[in-house]
Amino acid sequence: MFNWQSRTDKLLANGEVFCLITITEAEGSTPRDVGTIMLVTREKEYGTIGGGNLELQTIDAARSYLTNNRHGIQTLDYILGPDAEQCCGGRVTLSLQRIADKQDLPLTYSPQTYPLVLFGAGHVGTALASALAPLPFDLHWYDNRSEKMSGIVQAFSDPQQAILAAPKNALFLIMTHDHSLDYQLVSAVLKRNDFAYLGLIGSKTKRARFVSRLKKDGFSQMQISRLTCPIGIEGIQGKEPEIIAASVAAQLLQTIGY
Repeated sequence: MFNWQSRTDKLLANGEVFCLITITEAEGSTPRDVGTIMLVTREKEYGTIGGGNLELQTIDAARSYLTNNRHGIQTLDYILGPDAEQCCGGRVTLSLQRIADKQDLPLTYSPQTYPLVLFGAGHVGTALASALAPLPFDLHWYDNRSEKMSGIVQAFSDPQQAILAAPKNALFLIMTHDHSLDYQLVSAVLKRNDFAYLGLIGSKTKRARFVSRLKKDGFSQMQISRLTCPIGIEGIQGKEPEIIAASVAAQLLQTIGY
């Protein structure tokens, strides 16, 4: 997924003037949905509104808009068949806006992101963090091993405090190097009752052992049913870290409704 907010910050930091293109209406079959954003400078394009003639014509219009130093919002309306020679059959309305500094940005500048708390910076955790980077997640990444600390990975010593620090409706993924630590983290999340997803890396055997222990510790069946283990979408058998990461990322996107 194109992180247009990050790209916008970089362009403005470099003194670039660009055109912010937004799909404001979409009817019928269209290549992208309402809210899709693309950025166009006089020389480059970032992101996509669906490709094809629709995109080519819009890029031309955006560059003309920039060349003529227009201001305000320009609206383009395409019926994809007759106007763009595309077979989708739908209709798209786009807005074009010249951006020279942050004050020019519309109120929709801050896209929605979903807080995701990842415990574990091993091979799978690292692959997953890379897979999540372009997706709409606000990643909080933790490990308790000093050699794993970096500018991205944060240290924690108390599992309970690390879980309590997470925002409401967060998604949690637990994949540390230590099954005992995994259990402490799972227990702490289940006690919150205000999370959106709890995933634990491991096999069905690991799940069975955790479930047995959770029952002994007084967790209800309803609480336990919220634990996802194994993680990832069904049907993908590969155990390579990158394969697991792709599968888990897809499951998270399903969870948030993408």
